[in-house]
Amino acid sequence: MKKTSNKNINIKDLAKKLNLSVSSVSRALNGHANISTKTTNRIIRAAQKYNYIPNLAAKRLASKKSDTIAFISAITPSAPDYVLLEFLAGVSMGIKDTNTELIVKLTLSEKDEIGYYERLIRNNVADKFIFYRTKQNDQRIKLLKKNKVNFVSWGREKNEKGYAWIDMDNEKSIEILANRLIKFGHKKIALINVHQSFNYGYQRKKSYEKILKENNIPFNKSYYQESLHGLTENGIKLTKYLLSLKNPPTAIICSLDKFFIGCLLECKNQKLNVGKDISVVGYNDYDNYLSTQNITYISHPLLQMGIDSVNILKKIENGDSPDSVSKLIEPILHEGKSDGLLKNK
Repeated sequence: MKKTSNKNINIKDLAKKLNLSVSSVSRALNGHANISTKTTNRIIRAAQKYNYIPNLAAKRLASKKSDTIAFISAITPSAPDYVLLEFLAGVSMGIKDTNTELIVKLTLSEKDEIGYYERLIRNNVADKFIFYRTKQNDQRIKLLKKNKVNFVSWGREKNEKGYAWIDMDNEKSIEILANRLIKFGHKKIALINVHQSFNYGYQRKKSYEKILKENNIPFNKSYYQESLHGLTENGIKLTKYLLSLKNPPTAIICSLDKFFIGCLLECKNQKLNVGKDISVVGYNDYDNYLSTQNITYISHPLLQMGIDSVNILKKIENGDSPDSVSKLIEPILHEGKSDGLLKNK
């Protein structure tokens, strides 16, 4: 290819020179996983050669330096994640008035998610990452540490050393809710929990078992239920099962807002007066339905967590060790009327 003058060209011109579609060129320059590495490298080299200045990837390749945070996450389309949106709003606030950019990519599978991480790292599109829903033996942590890329995980593995994280104090939040129910006289306390492959699910179950043991309350396997997917219908199904037991619980803790909604709906369906016939408590960080109910719940400062995640990355870039900047967030208790004194003690 013959080198052009110093005059900038637009993406249409670049696509025409390469005999490719504009959408293919755009996707390649933004690290899209559906474009082959060979084609992506060809496009980036051409973007440099033809002085396609507006393109971020070409500039990064030329400077060997990026200032971009990438957030990639697998999602469930049928379950809008308002917690994620609130957190990302905080990340956006954290980079306001800076030259740092934010790339957000939502995928439909974890396999696609890992593929995007690899593509963005390989093509120097992003030099730092934030992610959430950390799992046990999380592949994202392994990949980013292997490539020596700065990152912050929302959540921790069991081994929380050697990388930066920000997380809710899951053990303390369950402790607050369970002790409150015990104070009201409840001993038959159920937990509807997220699957333990997510570390916060493991942490919440561990705290639940610990509080029961400290109060000489036997652990009842039937009272502990978990689901891999945080859907309202799963909250309904698991509540229905708990209430069908020969000796049903008098109180239920819901570890996700969707489980909480499902639990309340099923209690209503069974004509139970929540707060009198049964106590129900849980988590609510950003759900409109729950916010209209007079309920007892735990919340977390999601906007601030997003801002703090950006600040943690800045500290790492300035030389602080990941272990020294990790942060545990205190739970906030909101007292309502969805729990109360046990009847017929």
